[in-house]
Amino acid sequence: MPRRFRLRPASRRDRESMLVFHRALYVDHRNTLLDGNLQELYAYKDIASALEEDVDSILANPSSCVLFAEDEGGEVLGYITGHIERDTRRVLEKRGVVEDWYVEPDARGEGVGRALLDALLAVFRESGCVVAESSTFPLNAGARRQHEKAGFHEIEIRYRMKI
Repeated sequence: MPRRFRLRPASRRDRESMLVFHRALYVDHRNTLLDGNLQELYAYKDIASALEEDVDSILANPSSCVLFAEDEGGEVLGYITGHIERDTRRVLEKRGVVEDWYVEPDARGEGVGRALLDALLAVFRESGCVVAESSTFPLNAGARRQHEKAGFHEIEIRYRMKI
């Protein structure tokens, strides 16, 4: 039986938990997806500092939304982050951008990820967004399936090479 969980907005006091998840997503998980030859194309000179700067920037940005999922015992199971952008050149001007979406491996398949996404999309809708976008690594089959199940459409493929 899946465990029960609740969603809550993150605060500055969640910084350390967010750093753990950020590292899990952008280092550990990414390294399982990318061939060793491609990792340099995503590498930072100082990944620890980059992750800290990213988390601090998200937590300080008033247009960002960070949600945590935690079980009844308070164990954090996953998180999602996003922000709102406006581009007046677009027909669909106001959009919500899903940035980071991670669920602990032992909590996957229990509805945690979908609940996080649905809650973030609700925040976007309530803020007047008319479109949502997200990105993931091409080899992240699980994330791609979840995006498609949620109704996202693949609209862009980005290439990168060392020159």
